[in-house]
Amino acid sequence: MINSPSDAFRTYLNMPERMPCYSGEKHPFQVIDNICEISDKIDVFLFDGYGVLNVGQTAIDGAVEQINKLRAMGKSIYVLTNAATQDMPGLVQKYQKFGFNFKSEQIINSREVMMQEFLAQTSPEQGSVGVIVPEQYRPVSTDYHEIYPEDDAFWDADQFLFLSGNGWNQNLQQRLVQSLKNKPRPIWVGNADLIAPLEHGVSHEPGSYTLTLDEQLYPWVHCYGKPFRPIFERALSYIERDCGKVEPSRIAMIGDTLHTDILGGAAMGFKTVLVTGYGFLRDMDVQVSIDQAQIFPDYCLTKI
Repeated sequence: MINSPSDAFRTYLNMPERMPCYSGEKHPFQVIDNICEISDKIDVFLFDGYGVLNVGQTAIDGAVEQINKLRAMGKSIYVLTNAATQDMPGLVQKYQKFGFNFKSEQIINSREVMMQEFLAQTSPEQGSVGVIVPEQYRPVSTDYHEIYPEDDAFWDADQFLFLSGNGWNQNLQQRLVQSLKNKPRPIWVGNADLIAPLEHGVSHEPGSYTLTLDEQLYPWVHCYGKPFRPIFERALSYIERDCGKVEPSRIAMIGDTLHTDILGGAAMGFKTVLVTGYGFLRDMDVQVSIDQAQIFPDYCLTKI
């Protein structure tokens, strides 16, 4: 079980074949004090959520002020998040509660990217869908026959949507794995993260249960979110809609995780900013982690 960022980091290191290859050059990072220091070099800022804007249900001190400063400079700002539990109205409400004035068209989340692909590639006629998400966020799609883990029929669903690790556990996971070994079926994963930082400890995200499946089952897994390309392509489509064509080097991906935010952003040719004080790396040696991962951010700062 992955119970800490260091556990998650070792897990990432042990499955390079399941992650995009780092395509950038090895280079030292520049330490900055706040995100506005690079405002002359960047036109578009893509912010991760957990560990950058908030930790659990708490906004990180000063984050709202920095976002407002960038807006006052005329910068384009988006949230690029692997949060897949809530739908878009729920995400907008969450960020507004924190004090961030983000509209739905400024939030790109892995759930919507996954659902677009799921709806394009499947149909209700293909059978039932086992959905892993807390009760208050159901149903996910009214067009499909959804079944939930408390129903015995769930384990025989024709395919699965894995949107949240909230309420999932090792006993349920073992039962799912056995069911899939008996009859392999597609698993659509809305959040490829292994963990997310909370105020105390971490949450276990869908990636911790799916990216780590064995070689027999992993070919049935469809992962969405950072570091995989579809969510970044969605971000580029939003940027072009709002700003026209922007050089990738004038776009910054700001995140707390080397193997999701920084790896995915670098693969797109974006500048990358690693936030170290509140998220994935908050209790780890940053330079040692970079050297081990061989993923190199352009900038590092404690908080935005």
